[in-house]
Amino acid sequence: MNREGAETYLRLLAEAAVRAHARGPAPAEDRGGSGRDTMIVAGQALIAVGAINMATIEEIMADFQLAISVRPSTQGAAGPGPGAAGTMPTSAAQAKTLRDVAMARWAAQSYRYGPLAPAGRLTPVWPPVSGGSPDPPAREPPADDPDRGGADRFVPVGLTIPFRYRDIGGNLYLMSFAHTASGARFTAVWDVPTQARLYVMEMQRPGVVPFGPYTATDDRGARYQLEWTPGGDPEWTGEIRLCPDPPEGIRWLDIAPPLGPVVRIDLRPARPARAEPQVSNVSHSPGERLLVMLAERLLAAAPDIPHDRPRPGMTPGLLEAMVSGFGDIIAALEAADALSPLSPVPARLAALCASLDIGGHGIAVPPAHDLPEPWLSLLAHYQRRKPDLAPMRDGYAAAVADLPELDGIRLALLGLQHTGGSSSLRVLARGRMPVTPARSLGVNLAFPLSVWLRDSGGRWHVTHPAGLHGTDREHTVRLELVPPLTRSTEWVEVLAGGQSAEVRTALPLCWRYPS
Repeated sequence: MNREGAETYLRLLAEAAVRAHARGPAPAEDRGGSGRDTMIVAGQALIAVGAINMATIEEIMADFQLAISVRPSTQGAAGPGPGAAGTMPTSAAQAKTLRDVAMARWAAQSYRYGPLAPAGRLTPVWPPVSGGSPDPPAREPPADDPDRGGADRFVPVGLTIPFRYRDIGGNLYLMSFAHTASGARFTAVWDVPTQARLYVMEMQRPGVVPFGPYTATDDRGARYQLEWTPGGDPEWTGEIRLCPDPPEGIRWLDIAPPLGPVVRIDLRPARPARAEPQVSNVSHSPGERLLVMLAERLLAAAPDIPHDRPRPGMTPGLLEAMVSGFGDIIAALEAADALSPLSPVPARLAALCASLDIGGHGIAVPPAHDLPEPWLSLLAHYQRRKPDLAPMRDGYAAAVADLPELDGIRLALLGLQHTGGSSSLRVLARGRMPVTPARSLGVNLAFPLSVWLRDSGGRWHVTHPAGLHGTDREHTVRLELVPPLTRSTEWVEVLAGGQSAEVRTALPLCWRYPS
């Protein structure tokens, strides 16, 4: 990673913007991709790959704002400095005022692209590539880290437990059971009748679901309390935790709901899947990984924007806004040696924009002739624009698998769900998650992995994080599928990818449907 090159590139952008300011206002058609906006886009990209820190960008932006404040344009426009136009501030107080103005303007402009990283802290999203200037070594976990050597267990459940409390009735659908260093819990969907939903919605607070009447007993006679933690979703998907944490190796758990039969849940490890996950090595630079995430964000948004029936809040112009800084991002990544000029990813990104009929991206290389199979599948869905004939029923499937490590993160699949026309995959992410802003450049950098799903009909679905919560060591993530499932899929193939490797696994599905 060439951090000196990254800083030099941003300073050259600032100098060019100052000269453009001195020449006067740019034509309206040239303002969107130049000047301050270009610096912001490039800075966000360089922070995302760990090539520069926020303190350096603040310094560059402060110098830039100071320069244009004391240098009026040829149109006679005075800068925002405290003195007269064209005069240099003569006191430290005036310089501090200009710096404060610069920071305020930087914050206002960066709103468009998401919050930035804390000042003075490098935030590499992916492991750095070899070559260039040396990077700081990765910090090893402490010796007493509970994640070291933990015997995690993931079990598909796929059972329904009737629920009745006062005037609220319904069912609990248990998708899977997970026991890790953070405790034991079920991934569950709480289904209640329509007449009770208004009453239930008034109690949307963690722990408010009345599980007190439930009893849980394991094969050794130990009893547990059940605590519900909502996942923040309208379909009331969340976790049911066992308190206290049970010992390892329990074989089953009896859950006795009030006014209902006892349900026994087998917690023994599931039989091996049809095939072990297949791991293949890849060699992506940090810049390529970022561009792939930008492409997947674009693919996830494109099917929601039909040309004939735009959805509320989604218009064709939004796609143009999403790609407007691609050329600036690529140039900044190449300047920092985070992206090779010979990389095929920019050409594929240009081909994706051309396939979606989106201009204004600023990518200099010509479009590629080959695109990955998952991208082509989603483009075919986007271009077909025909309604599916077999809509999917609301239901869930216990799709469970523990995947090998990807870039220091281990994913465990916890279940697949389809509710209200939307399909989601539940995963548990364990390991060192990136220390990064939640969103930058429109992508969720806190989850730096790609997850694709191919259904039994051969169609690929891209996923994007629609919800993420957890602790420092573990995060439960809801990945929304685009497009959603349209029929009862018999099996799925999950493709998870990072910067250094890809993992494929195939899972049979057994769907359960609310009555």
